[in-house]
Amino acid sequence: MKEEFVRRIRDAISCVHRARLSNREFTLITNTCVGGILFHDLHLRFCSPTINCGIRDHDEFLTFCGHLEHYLSLPVVMVPSQWSYPVGVLHGDWGDVRVYFTHYHSEEEALTKWEERKARVQYNNLMVLMDGDNCHDCHVEAFDKLPQQRKVIITMKEYPQYRSVFAIKRKDYPQGKLLEYGLLHGGARWYELFDYVHFFNTGKIRGNVFYRNR
Repeated sequence: MKEEFVRRIRDAISCVHRARLSNREFTLITNTCVGGILFHDLHLRFCSPTINCGIRDHDEFLTFCGHLEHYLSLPVVMVPSQWSYPVGVLHGDWGDVRVYFTHYHSEEEALTKWEERKARVQYNNLMVLMDGDNCHDCHVEAFDKLPQQRKVIITMKEYPQYRSVFAIKRKDYPQGKLLEYGLLHGGARWYELFDYVHFFNTGKIRGNVFYRNR
């Protein structure tokens, strides 16, 4: 009974988000699986190669975003993986960037999807969202200096000096669990404290009025 109730909450929330969204063809560059979850829930076409992938090293993700067109012009070189999913490397002029294809079963599938979605990148309608609740201050500062105008980094600490930060202020937030369900008795994920639909529509950062962020 409870599971059915929670499922209905999730479905209702997704319907509200889809109804609010006006910008429906854009590229979102992310360092975790959050991009894939958002695009799936919003019923959007996957216009980003980082969908279903992870760039785990914060410095490498910042390098990737700082020179995005350069790194997206490079071939992905597959390397031996110690995990059950493929791993590739972009050998760029500013250093290597490792890409973890966490939701793919083979190198061929990973490369095919990367190239397919890379061809859809909307450089004139591009945003960056970084899961940064494990970042150091230097990463937040570097993120704020990225060339993309529409960007947001979600942190556990407030940085009023930077315009691109959204801070999770709730003391019950479990660090590192941004993608997990923790709001509305499991009906919503922690990242929904951030009003991502408003961000996609306007490029502006604000909290979601439906949830308490204290």
